[in-house]
Amino acid sequence: MVGILGVSILLAQLYKDQIMALVGGHPELTRITPPPCDLNRSACPLPIITPILSEAPWTFAISPRPIPVSAPLWFTLTPPKQILSANQPETAWVELTGDSMDMGLIRIPLVADAAGNWSGQGSVPICVTGKMRWRARLYLKLANTTVEADWLFDAPIDPVHRPN
Repeated sequence: MVGILGVSILLAQLYKDQIMALVGGHPELTRITPPPCDLNRSACPLPIITPILSEAPWTFAISPRPIPVSAPLWFTLTPPKQILSANQPETAWVELTGDSMDMGLIRIPLVADAAGNWSGQGSVPICVTGKMRWRARLYLKLANTTVEADWLFDAPIDPVHRPN
């Protein structure tokens, strides 16, 4: 009896993540590395590729551009024209964090409109050092997984490198 209990505890420890996913229904996290892109200059592609069909990339944007500090910002996620039903997000949000300094966590929920575009409003605070490197981490909760992708951007950008 003690042996069975010991083996049960050992197996539970070895497979606890899989067991919790089955019991709790938490989808796994899928990290996507988007191609290099400057959010201060343009919308950035987010390819979500499935084994069945390669969808055109989604796009993620922050506006206005260049990205200002302490001003209203719009975060927009635009899907491709054709999308697999399994890739239709249930929810989406953006988490902003300082990349070079702890600035806390700023979570911006994104809301879908009738056309399937997701958007939300937020802002980044002023850093005492002046220019700050930020990480925008996008989350898309899909039916079978949660997709995570992130981009780095500076705010405010150096006036010498200001985009046209």
